[in-house]
Amino acid sequence: MRALTTASSVDRPPRRLKILALHGFRANASVFERQTTLARWDLDLRDIAELYFLDAPNAASGAIPRDLDAFFGPGVDGREWWSAETTERGTMSYEGLTRSLAEMERRCAEDGPFDGVLGFSQGGTMAAIALASEGLRERFKFGVIVSGMKSRGEETKGLSYGDVSAPTLHVIGEADRVVPKGLSVGLFDAMSGSVKTMATHAGGHVVPRANERGEPILRAFLEERLREVQGS
Repeated sequence: MRALTTASSVDRPPRRLKILALHGFRANASVFERQTTLARWDLDLRDIAELYFLDAPNAASGAIPRDLDAFFGPGVDGREWWSAETTERGTMSYEGLTRSLAEMERRCAEDGPFDGVLGFSQGGTMAAIALASEGLRERFKFGVIVSGMKSRGEETKGLSYGDVSAPTLHVIGEADRVVPKGLSVGLFDAMSGSVKTMATHAGGHVVPRANERGEPILRAFLEERLREVQGS
């Protein structure tokens, strides 16, 4: 569990959002922290949010994505929230998902309460699963989903994304080839019960700047959530 603290005691406001951050496919907490730092989230959001980076409990079951190896160097300790496996019936099974949900529950109990959950790529899908899951949905008041998609695992067939009532922000890359825009829009549409916002950026499968295209949508979303928790 890694916490990114970016504001000094002088700058720290009386209340900041405490957000559980879930990394992408076969990455890890340290990689996701670096990705958000490169996107300047630590500077742009430091006065309103504190991110707690969580490692998935499952070791990577295959090769580390080439872009991670190329950018962060060889030897990345890859972790995954699940491994997608095809069953004998031809359906898809998410091996390790139950363990990941239990790890999230444990971390929420030990290090929470958290205000919201943030996820990128597979972590974005994991965040959406958590928001739709009984037991975990009560842990979070909002979600930020970056390059996420609807779950396809048979373990999650009973989930109803339409029952998610927490506000959500969906950040989608126009040129994303790993999780194409249409899949992310599909998740956005499925969350019919949520007060939701969509923010697009021109890039691909990346963590974008918090004020991409000069529009501070992420900050505005989090500021509204902060006002809500301060008023509760």
